[in-house]
Amino acid sequence: MKKFIKLSFLIGVLLISGSAVARDIDFSLSFNTVNNKSINFNISNSKNVSLYFYDDSKDELFSEVISKSNSLEKSYNLDKLADGNYYLVAESDNRIEKYKITVKENQVNVDKSPISAITKPEYTINKNFVKLQMKDVVGDVKVSIYDTANNTYYSKNNLAKDGVINLTFDLNPNNAETYIINVEKDGDSFSRMISMK
Repeated sequence: MKKFIKLSFLIGVLLISGSAVARDIDFSLSFNTVNNKSINFNISNSKNVSLYFYDDSKDELFSEVISKSNSLEKSYNLDKLADGNYYLVAESDNRIEKYKITVKENQVNVDKSPISAITKPEYTINKNFVKLQMKDVVGDVKVSIYDTANNTYYSKNNLAKDGVINLTFDLNPNNAETYIINVEKDGDSFSRMISMK
């Protein structure tokens, strides 16, 4: 049985039944100082941003949700972490950025530019017509549509043109009551469950 893929442990399957969500100005994350085994960074437009920190095995070490602030400074002490690669992920309703952090011999090295930055897919639904849009896409993207019985209706790669994906699907309610649209990019994945009821 096909399992629902997710961004590390972050993205679940959501039920969409209405129209697209309005997009606000998104967050900006910048690293300040790295001292021994601690990191310090600022987040602007940080309201409703989730932060996740996990290791190479994709085990979550800690997480927090910033719900009320528009700009703040954060510090994480990584003193008790073993040598290895770790990842800090910042996620809003619209965007996900992933940063690589390496701990080696009591020193911390941070890639100050994200190793992955993705604007999440937007959906507009009008009866059985579903429009999927993604902006600022770099590289390959795979879009698949299947139902809860694992019947595949669509699966294609390399859909971005000039950094944009703009697709419209006619999801026949006679074929399935529920469809799942899965978008995969650089090993990250977003699944949306769409009910035709």
